[in-house]
Amino acid sequence: MNLIQFLLVVGVVIIAVLGTRALPQDSSLAVKRIIALLFVAGAILAIIFPNALTWTAQLVGVGRGTDLLLYLFIVAALLYVVASERTRARNEAKITELSRAVALMEARIEQRNRDNAS
Repeated sequence: MNLIQFLLVVGVVIIAVLGTRALPQDSSLAVKRIIALLFVAGAILAIIFPNALTWTAQLVGVGRGTDLLLYLFIVAALLYVVASERTRARNEAKITELSRAVALMEARIEQRNRDNAS
């Protein structure tokens, strides 16, 4: 293993560890950790055995390993965008619901204050 391969492997492992650290109320943490482990294993194998990536690419009908990586990256990026958009939409719905609840509580408090004042 040469220096760049070592550095890439270390970088992939560090990114995976940082990306899978537990966040509060993360219900899909186990799935994320499994995906991260698969990603790390695949990345390390591709770094250490680049010819295996080319062989895999040719096996599935792609000319070069780099092209296969590009195609997989595009699919992963699209999945990330879709997941992020869904999360954003869920968060916006929760914020809207909370805003309505706060507005109703404030109205009730103001009404009680008016009733107590009179």
